[in-house]
Amino acid sequence: MLFRSVEIFLRDLWYAVRTLARSPGFALIAVLTLALGIGANTAIFQLLDAVRLRNLPVRNPNELTIVHLADLPGWRGSRTTAYPALNNPLWEYIRDHQHVFSQVMAWSPTAVGLTEGDQERLVPGLWVSGDFFNALGVRPALGRLFTSADDRPGCGAAGAVVSYAFWQSQLHGDPQIVGQTLNIGRHAVPILGVTAPGFTGPEIGRSFDVAVPICSQATYWTEGNWLNSSTDWWLTVMGRLKPGDSLSTANAALQSLSPAAFEASLRKDYPTENIRDYLRFRLVADSASGGVSWLRDMYESPLWMLLGLAGFVLLIACANLANLMLARGSARVREFAVRLSLGATQGRLIWQLLWESLLIVLLGTVSGLVLARVLSKALIALLSNQGDSLTLNLHPDWRVLGFTALLAALTVLLFGLFPAFRTTRLAPSEAMKSNSPRSGAGQESNRLRRGLVIVQVALSLVLVAGAVLFVRTLTNLLTVDAGFRQDNVLIAQFD
Repeated sequence: MLFRSVEIFLRDLWYAVRTLARSPGFALIAVLTLALGIGANTAIFQLLDAVRLRNLPVRNPNELTIVHLADLPGWRGSRTTAYPALNNPLWEYIRDHQHVFSQVMAWSPTAVGLTEGDQERLVPGLWVSGDFFNALGVRPALGRLFTSADDRPGCGAAGAVVSYAFWQSQLHGDPQIVGQTLNIGRHAVPILGVTAPGFTGPEIGRSFDVAVPICSQATYWTEGNWLNSSTDWWLTVMGRLKPGDSLSTANAALQSLSPAAFEASLRKDYPTENIRDYLRFRLVADSASGGVSWLRDMYESPLWMLLGLAGFVLLIACANLANLMLARGSARVREFAVRLSLGATQGRLIWQLLWESLLIVLLGTVSGLVLARVLSKALIALLSNQGDSLTLNLHPDWRVLGFTALLAALTVLLFGLFPAFRTTRLAPSEAMKSNSPRSGAGQESNRLRRGLVIVQVALSLVLVAGAVLFVRTLTNLLTVDAGFRQDNVLIAQFD
């Protein structure tokens, strides 16, 4: 029985291949159409997966939370990061007195100036607390990472940790790099270790090259000491929930901790008229399993909208292919009638047509995955700018592959299954009559094909109307009077 089933399977597959080989033009058009529809959907979903759906590549990311102010009435000072931030005295109090989390850490994005001879170049960096890497569960590829002993008052330029990508690209993967020095500003800083590959930092879309302890801020940044300031909000604080605890439990504990934390962290630089507001601040925690990302905040909604538009493109492709399959099936009605007369069942013929559809979908899906890779990189290049390139993990995971497989399955059902039922449901006696009202050239089949054309035109009009509105909006934005000459303007950033 098993041998017979395998024989039938291989015979149907071979017959489907031969049938498609006799219609190379139809097969090519179908594969290219599906590659465009599936590729566009997969590319956009791949970006959404990287920006929104994936967790940080760290130990138990679902336990991570971000600690921030519950509200900001009476808030004063400056914030040097786009993410929720606390000042250093407040972070130190939380670190030393909290019993809410199993581990806590703090970090802040920065630009590190590396000196090479008489030249200095800026590379993306991180201020990190001593337990930053340990709390995330990041292991070293070489040497060691920071510990709490490295982040202590007056630490100076005691050491730096570099990322695996920076070690490979800028330090040539030197296995003896530990103990050598980086010239950060005017300081020769020893390299303590290299992070494991795959870890790019807690930000989605931005990687780091060099990490230095928070305690060294005053050493590198001589223009201001933020370590004893309550008006400089620059540290993003994250905590790891204890096993079995929930966010509500953590927030209740933070509510009890807040009064003493804000009273102890108040410094003389905070405006006198806002001290009462500062003392009324409260801390809350939110889930941070996916890290933080300005890219997510800015582009998540447009990406969902683009995914919807790409879905319309795929529907149009399916309607077009269903019409082609109906027309092609109409030309094969007599063939099916002969096969039915010789004893073939309707189910067998439907299965045969589905095999042909499945082969087309498989080729279109593979081509779509290749196209999606190209489109994803093009979209990232479009969002990046000089000196601020995006770093996203675009390797397909189970979500991307599952999404593509679901698209392929729906495509088979949409353009393959219904035409197969429609083509094979005629009785052999009716199919053999060329002038039968139910034959391939009959009125019912023509009405169905006209209906599919109407669906294609309707969906296309929706896309064209949306495109016209987008172009009109873009034109208005490009032609708005800014009040000054916008050409030949250079933006420079000075350290």
